[in-house]
Amino acid sequence: MYTLVVRPGCHLCEQAEESLAQIESERGIEWRAVNIDDDPALAQYSDDLPVLLDGPRAVTKLTSSKVVLDKATKPGMWSRIKSSLHFN
Repeated sequence: MYTLVVRPGCHLCEQAEESLAQIESERGIEWRAVNIDDDPALAQYSDDLPVLLDGPRAVTKLTSSKVVLDKATKPGMWSRIKSSLHFN
């Protein structure tokens, strides 16, 4: 279950909700929108809305792009990203 952190009146948030609704109908992902003002624990994301969370981890910030949200919600995305990173 993905959580989209939003704020009422946020244009990018509304677009992100539309994009996720399309992805949901195409691939059947589960998601919900949560108003940041209703949950003080989400205050850390106030400057980054909309934020898509996969559990406790933010997977996207400041985007409503369907392409980006689609990639971020594909199974195994984080394991592919981690394996491509190189740390010194």
